[in-house]
Amino acid sequence: MPDDLTAASWELAAHTAAKLEILGAYLRAWFPILSHGRNFERIIYIDGFAGPGRYKGGEDGSPIVALKAALAALNGQITIPYEFHFVELDRGIAEALIANIKHFKQHRALPANMTVFVHDQMTFEQAYQQRIRVRLEASPRAPAFALVDPFGWTGIPMSILGEMVRRPSTEILVNFMFEEINRFLFHPDQVANFDALFACADWRRGSEMRGLTRKRFIHDLYRDQLRRAAGARYVRSFEMRNERDVCDYFLYFASSNRLGLEKMKEAMWKVDPAGGFTFSDATILDQAVLFQPEPDRRALRLLIAERFAGRRAAVGQVEAFVIEDTPFHAGHYRKVLAAMEKDGAIQPTNPPSNRRKGTYPDASLVLEFLSQGRKVAS
Repeated sequence: MPDDLTAASWELAAHTAAKLEILGAYLRAWFPILSHGRNFERIIYIDGFAGPGRYKGGEDGSPIVALKAALAALNGQITIPYEFHFVELDRGIAEALIANIKHFKQHRALPANMTVFVHDQMTFEQAYQQRIRVRLEASPRAPAFALVDPFGWTGIPMSILGEMVRRPSTEILVNFMFEEINRFLFHPDQVANFDALFACADWRRGSEMRGLTRKRFIHDLYRDQLRRAAGARYVRSFEMRNERDVCDYFLYFASSNRLGLEKMKEAMWKVDPAGGFTFSDATILDQAVLFQPEPDRRALRLLIAERFAGRRAAVGQVEAFVIEDTPFHAGHYRKVLAAMEKDGAIQPTNPPSNRRKGTYPDASLVLEFLSQGRKVAS
């Protein structure tokens, strides 16, 4: 890569490296799931604020992370067309991105059916309305993933996010720059921008709020608008706190596909917290769960016990609850059920004769949960 590229001026911050780690882990799961066993006409990837493609130390930016994830996950066996749409407003940065993609192609040949579009000197809104929307409409069944990672809060109207997330097999990951948004939320010049960001005027109600009350209000309003205005069935938020233990931003994942939600949570749990920051699930701020190498299974146990206390539920119902309504993923709950069964807090009602205690091979296996408060301690 030439030393004089614009990319050379950008340092890779630790929290940005973690964000890229999440993106790569998710795409390495997302690409192969969609590429095998279904008759999709193409797969579409969108990076709304692409940047130069590399950082000062040569580290991969989000466009290169996406291209590498596709090649690595599919091992070069791509049988359907792939489209990558990288949007970059700044001319110099776009030129750096084009050069970095060219450099990448020289060392890692892309299959003929993998096409890269760089929409330069255009905002995300302009590129979407003038170019990307046409591609999505031409392939209405094509799965799509959009990374929306702006520097601030303008140019990501809820109306466009809603258009994308209402499509089948489409997910979006939005970087919600809370610290900047909170600082400028009530600036008189930004009213129209925040109306578009939230797709409502309710954000004005936060004008008299302070501290954690305002933080919760802003966070919850955007989460709820992704559901109400954008139409996403599943929305989860993830908080990044910096070395001063202050919230820098929230990542919001929105989709109508439960499998997409599960894979995103798996990607979040793989993040290696380093550089003085922490990630947590923040969908319900009062119940935020820190992502660590080992999950807090006591917290998950309490959530399961509270939901199913005094009831009967199939293992599949427990799994659905864990995936859809908690910070945890499907790989976490079976050990919790095993501990609860060992303690006598749950009892299978219809186990097959050859079942080993503490195993749950069949989603239809029905469990009886004792009333809340009994046998819920680890």
